[in-house]
Amino acid sequence: MKILIIQTAFLGDLILTTGFIRRVKELYPSSKISVLVNSGTESILTGNPYISEIISLDKKQIKKNLLHFFKFLTKIRERKFEICFSPHFSHRSSIIAFYSGAKKRIGYKQAGFSFLLNNKKSRPILGIHEINKLFSLVNEEKFPYKPELFFLEEEIKQIKETMIQEKLNSPFVVIAPSSIWETKRMPETKFREIIQMILEKTNYIPVLVGSKNDLQISNEVKKDLETYVVDFTGKTNLKEFCYIISKSKVLISNDSSPIHVASAFDIPTVAIFGATIPEFGYTPLSSKQFISEIKNLDCRPCGIHGGRVCPKQHFRCMREQDPKLIFEALLKILE
Repeated sequence: MKILIIQTAFLGDLILTTGFIRRVKELYPSSKISVLVNSGTESILTGNPYISEIISLDKKQIKKNLLHFFKFLTKIRERKFEICFSPHFSHRSSIIAFYSGAKKRIGYKQAGFSFLLNNKKSRPILGIHEINKLFSLVNEEKFPYKPELFFLEEEIKQIKETMIQEKLNSPFVVIAPSSIWETKRMPETKFREIIQMILEKTNYIPVLVGSKNDLQISNEVKKDLETYVVDFTGKTNLKEFCYIISKSKVLISNDSSPIHVASAFDIPTVAIFGATIPEFGYTPLSSKQFISEIKNLDCRPCGIHGGRVCPKQHFRCMREQDPKLIFEALLKILE
């Protein structure tokens, strides 16, 4: 049996889907599972024993040239899938599910073009974790598995050596100060205050992580502290980025993909929520966690993903975050 799972959303969504992939393999043990992902995120699934094939979709390319999309659909149809799971909302995902030729096309009622699916589950926006929503697609109310990531030795050989060179055999704290969405980012100055307290009051080494697009943010965060901070921003690939988090004592991050990486390894997590709210279902799943948020703001949430600018122009949800409180939470979950 050939099964297609479509997850071309953000990196964090893909990581959260990994436990679901394992469960599908258990329910259909003789199946071959193909997972369709957004181009650039493929490596997050390498080494996963439940996946037979990783298919990538270059969304930027098909937006520029619709012909590429039709060629892609033809290639998907040639694989002759029998079941397709589409835990994604986009119209495009529903189209792909339909053209896969699968007789069973399972997804959400709220998805775009959901009429192209023939087995639809309701997906509430608020109240339950994203993983519960995923497992509803296989008729399970509780999830048996958290996210899980696997490392191939060749993927992490270089980062292991680099970490030794940086003397990260000592306990360290990972700080992830960025997010794709500006309104989900706590100001850099507040992250710097937290790092100063870590340096002054603990023996932990502060480690910054992020992509090349986050260099300016990390540079601002570590301003005047360069000597004491290990900065991996823009210096790692996806698997190396995940490996660093997996070896940390605690993660401090905005509401973004690093908290889901930490969940895969049960790393204690301090998650900072601004424009978005925990009730959307993207909170950490680590056994030790703390969520920092400014409650009783009638403007929260201002969108499912946040946005580029604060609609109210005050950005109170992040400007009123308290670095001291966040640091104290860090100490408490490390006890």
